[in-house]
Amino acid sequence: MFKEGDKINISNYRPISILTSFSKVLIKAVYIELCEHSSKNNILAEEQFGFRTKWTKNNAVYKLTNEILKALNNKLMVGGIICDLEKAFDCINHKIILSKLEFYSVKGRAKLWFESYFKNRCQRVLITNYGLKQNIFFT
Repeated sequence: MFKEGDKINISNYRPISILTSFSKVLIKAVYIELCEHSSKNNILAEEQFGFRTKWTKNNAVYKLTNEILKALNNKLMVGGIICDLEKAFDCINHKIILSKLEFYSVKGRAKLWFESYFKNRCQRVLITNYGLKQNIFFT
């Protein structure tokens, strides 16, 4: 829940995408194709749990807990660094995404589609009670 004063902190608000039904179907089809491509070409690391069919956060928690317990049973020291990547996609450079897609053999028309999808993207947060606006433009 918001703390006092948090309602006017613009970073607490994220834009939502209002897409047509056709766009949602198209994005789902692209998602399925990318998943099949990454699976067929063994692109994702075994430790990658997000965005994979049948690989839930529960699997990730189990694997982490299991590795920690094995280390402790072998009298090894255990340490960890935890990063919150909740809003990471909101600020990633689209040129980096496109170069990664090309690196993983997403080329030709597929790459052109992604380029056009990312081109001239704009996100906007409008909080009417406080008159605050934030525009984020992606090129």
